[in-house]
Amino acid sequence: MKKFMMFLLILVVAVCVYAQDEVADKWTNSGQGALQFSQASFSNWAAGGVNALSLNAFLTYSINYKHEKLSWDNNLDLGYGFQISDGVTQKTDDKIDLSSTFAYEAGKNWAYTGMFSFKTQIMPGYSDTVLISNFMAPAYMLVSAGMTYKPGDIFKLTVSPLTGKMTVVADQDLADLGAFGVDTGKKFRAEFGGFIKTIIKKEIIENVLLQTKLELFANYFDSPLYLDVNWDLMLSMKINKYLTTNISTQLIYDHDVNTNVQFKEMFTFGLSFAL
Repeated sequence: MKKFMMFLLILVVAVCVYAQDEVADKWTNSGQGALQFSQASFSNWAAGGVNALSLNAFLTYSINYKHEKLSWDNNLDLGYGFQISDGVTQKTDDKIDLSSTFAYEAGKNWAYTGMFSFKTQIMPGYSDTVLISNFMAPAYMLVSAGMTYKPGDIFKLTVSPLTGKMTVVADQDLADLGAFGVDTGKKFRAEFGGFIKTIIKKEIIENVLLQTKLELFANYFDSPLYLDVNWDLMLSMKINKYLTTNISTQLIYDHDVNTNVQFKEMFTFGLSFAL
């Protein structure tokens, strides 16, 4: 675990060092974030109601390098939210999503690519008072090789027939339960298969941005007909320089974890900022 965290630290430092040493126009960086807040309070309200407070925040940041035929794209997505209702605190969002992709042009709109991605959460998750998830429990890592088709800034498709997927359950209590498809008592599961990733980012009308990411993975040796699905969609509507409203959804299917489709939807309004 310490070695892995050190690897992530080295990756971040390397990006920063190279960004300073290389010619500035070969690097681009951008980011955006938002902070949304809602509150409801009732006192002697005849129709009834529950006092509630919620806060949601997200941050996305990218550092990209491009020189001749070589490119290196790095992206970090962070999100966290919670709701306090009738004295009970519950999470509404929690994610760390890091990806790094090396690409070398192979022809018109095509490139050879190698990709690494890492996903986990920040804080423990509970069902009532029972712990059901934690930082690095689970954590998902992908290492893949393949090709990417990118005809412009709107659409990108990556096809990786050689992909290693690793699931980590670092919390021993959860590992002892055999959580998240890892064998009971173990903290690690490795899979080998094929991976497809599609990204679409487009301003569909003025000040309305659609972003969606679909990831599919199939294990070649264990139930290859069952696809692991992770589909994120966000619709961001800019009201003015500082105010935005967002609608986001996430759909997950992984038959090793849950035979049911997992779905999450959030609607938020609040402050936004650019980096």
